[in-house]
Amino acid sequence: MSDNASLFPFAAVGLTAFALITTLFFVPEFAHARDGAAAADCLCLKGTDSDLKPVAIEPPSLNEGDEIAALESVQLALTEIADGSSYIWHRNHGRLSGIVRPVSSFKAANGSVCRYAVVVLSSLDVTKRTEIVACRLPTGVWQLES
Repeated sequence: MSDNASLFPFAAVGLTAFALITTLFFVPEFAHARDGAAAADCLCLKGTDSDLKPVAIEPPSLNEGDEIAALESVQLALTEIADGSSYIWHRNHGRLSGIVRPVSSFKAANGSVCRYAVVVLSSLDVTKRTEIVACRLPTGVWQLES
């Protein structure tokens, strides 16, 4: 067995993580809407008008560990959770959490097992929901289908 064949599952996991995170957090049609009046975009200090200077509020960014946690939760849910049940998870630092709910399973034309699922990721004040179809590779890794 060559070294390249043993790296395939890791490459598939990385590609799946990138596709999932990109779809949920960076695709424009998943724009975040806020309820009620427009929320404040800055933190302002009290004082006279000439003393006030806006300070941008930067949300904590997600890191590679967060992406891996999201991918691992999807992989685990697709492998272990029955159709119609939900797998709820959260990161210890509290910046990221999610729900993975496999909806149905089916066999693809090539004979591989595939699952349709709903994935919800929440990061502080942003929640994104998407529907996925993933098929299990011969290595046991789930790959998102486009």
